[in-house]
Amino acid sequence: MARLLAKVVWSAVRHPRGYWGAVAEDMHRTIKQAWLPLTVAIAAFTVFTAMVAMMFFAMVGGQQLFGPMMYLQSVRTFTVWVNAIAVAGIVGAALTADIGSRKVREELDAMEVMGVDPVRDLAVPRVISLTLITVILSIPSILITTVAMQWSADYVAHLPTGAFYSNLFVNLTTTDLIGLLVNSALIGLLIATVCCYKGFNAGGGAIGLGRAVNQAVVASVVGVFVLQLPYQAIFLGLFPEVGAWK
Repeated sequence: MARLLAKVVWSAVRHPRGYWGAVAEDMHRTIKQAWLPLTVAIAAFTVFTAMVAMMFFAMVGGQQLFGPMMYLQSVRTFTVWVNAIAVAGIVGAALTADIGSRKVREELDAMEVMGVDPVRDLAVPRVISLTLITVILSIPSILITTVAMQWSADYVAHLPTGAFYSNLFVNLTTTDLIGLLVNSALIGLLIATVCCYKGFNAGGGAIGLGRAVNQAVVASVVGVFVLQLPYQAIFLGLFPEVGAWK
């Protein structure tokens, strides 16, 4: 997987032209097909978690802390997790199935015989596309998280809207938002690399292709978990002020 990522990055940087049309086409097709399940998944997980968390804060009498504490933790961790699971389970699975089916039908071998580089032609546009989709998806995810938590604070604890947003905007910084975008880009790059690798190495007919898709999704989710450990440590180490409550 590391070698495949190095090949993708080297190909994209060495010749940064010729694949942006394929990137735009892949992004348009993916968003058109997957926007509804992605939206439903993110909204459902966020609303459910916000209501449960608000009930806990209400029981201990900490309603005022719900906005800054739970929201910031969601922006850094939970919202990222929901995005990663949705992207890996929907977009990543489709990516692995597409490349894997070409591998099973020996189309990749035919491309190499004709002098076409499969990594350049298939992996580079899809890796860039999935990375950009993950970053773009984080923006409406923040809005969904905000609306869900504000609605939960009003519905469960009867916390005034003004108090919720006042505490929220005092603690939310530009650093948190930039960190979310960078984190989403790394997650998208990881998921795309894993799914392309599993697709390129699929074999064994339809059963092997289904196994490759399942392995790609599971490996992507585990990889995101492993990635978050050093990323969060480095992020909080470089910007310790984001962990202070105001």
